[in-house]
Amino acid sequence: MKKEKSAKPRTPMRVVCTTGILLFVAAVFVAIYMMYHNMGQVPGIDFGPGQYYYTDIPGWQKYFLPDPYDNPVPLGVLIALFFAWGFLMYRLWIYLDRKL
Repeated sequence: MKKEKSAKPRTPMRVVCTTGILLFVAAVFVAIYMMYHNMGQVPGIDFGPGQYYYTDIPGWQKYFLPDPYDNPVPLGVLIALFFAWGFLMYRLWIYLDRKL
């Protein structure tokens, strides 16, 4: 009598890997679809592949020069928050790696 093969158990790591693969395939599909249909391009402004520079954007000064945007939070605090967030995500990654 033959033994029936049972499906592999659903472990958390298997679910995460399967979800990651599905998200990757979906992202590639969406990117190809968007490129095929020329989605995301601003009419009348054709930068072309490899020709994108910030100074080509009409009115680029308002986006990249600090004068128009006055941030009440000091730059040092923003940099510290950036590194703190990175450290917390690193610790979360290590925790999840040990648990899974």
